[in-house]
Amino acid sequence: MFSELFRRHIGRAQGSAPDLPAGLCRTRAGSLCALCHASSTAYDAEARARGAALAEFWTRLPSPGPLAPLVRSPLGRRYRTVTKRKAFLARDEVRLGLIEGEYGRRPLPVRACAIEPETHAAVYARLEESIHAPAARSLARALRYVIVRGSYDELVVIFSVDRIDGETVRGANGLSRGLTGACPAVRGVLLYEDRGDDRYYLSARSAPPARSVRKIFGTTDIRLSFGGRTFHSPPLGFSQVNASLVNALIAEAGTMLALGGDDDMVDLYCGYGVFTLTAGRAARRATGIERSAEAVEAAIRNAKARGPSNARFIRGDITEESLGAVLSRLRRRDAVLLDPPRGGTAPGVIECVAAARPARAVHMFCNIDIMPGELERWSRAGYRVVRGTPFDMFPGTDETEIMVLLERA
Repeated sequence: MFSELFRRHIGRAQGSAPDLPAGLCRTRAGSLCALCHASSTAYDAEARARGAALAEFWTRLPSPGPLAPLVRSPLGRRYRTVTKRKAFLARDEVRLGLIEGEYGRRPLPVRACAIEPETHAAVYARLEESIHAPAARSLARALRYVIVRGSYDELVVIFSVDRIDGETVRGANGLSRGLTGACPAVRGVLLYEDRGDDRYYLSARSAPPARSVRKIFGTTDIRLSFGGRTFHSPPLGFSQVNASLVNALIAEAGTMLALGGDDDMVDLYCGYGVFTLTAGRAARRATGIERSAEAVEAAIRNAKARGPSNARFIRGDITEESLGAVLSRLRRRDAVLLDPPRGGTAPGVIECVAAARPARAVHMFCNIDIMPGELERWSRAGYRVVRGTPFDMFPGTDETEIMVLLERA
């Protein structure tokens, strides 16, 4: 497991602890938060440890090909554009705390986290001050999580609740008025009825039913700028948590895909169209496929925003059964990009792509521990790893993203 290698390497680097500003990474009681490495290690030392762990991990893969140096995050700290707090009771008061994957542990009431922007910290601080007001009491009783998403300049705040009814809506209205006045970066407030415990912040890549969402204030779109263009993202859809690194991802994807004006590209798990509409611009035709109707609608709007486009988007599950018709039109000079969720591709998807025999496939892994199994499937299907490029998408954590180029053996 990569996390085990990384923890061994970063353990040797923890003598370079950062000088944290007062209050940063501290609980209400003043103790230091240890949920991530930002509170104990400077980013430069952490990145060196990650690079060393990646080099060791890569050699353990069968016939891995060369590994490029780690692409560091432009923002080693304060980078997360998606954050989350769990609501919990402490001395009969609602508090907001950070959580780990082990939900039995008590959340840590950390207001200002080193890997979150200051605008997010301001939102959580304001909410903790005002959530006990009589106007917000009905929301406090139903509140499960607070999720903040957006860019570094504009935010949407999502109250995840166990029910949406008249009282909850009134409480959210009362709370949002003070929040938006105190935090001008907040452009929208939503209620979201959800009973899940996903530690990865709405990462299922399929939008919730419309009846489980209620707009309280402002916009329902998130505006992001990548690759020289503006994108509109649905607030409950998947998006990268480190916006500062997305331009580097786009550039490397374009290099690996090596698209010419006569080539076609298929972008699987395309979301709201970032890679289809940037790296895919070099192709004759770019086709994005995504299961979330909300994301596909946003992708179509993003494509139309600049007039005629070479892109089209298809809503559908990405399975062996559903891909046949789309991939049957691929020629042996074309390319496929895959950016699946943490759990990886469904059974048969890699094999279906390989059966179409595209010249190149670019596979992105946000969970590198599943790489050995997925790459073994590519190998059995007749493809070899040409090279890999790791990205420090999640500084402070044990996670790393890797983009892998595959070609027919």
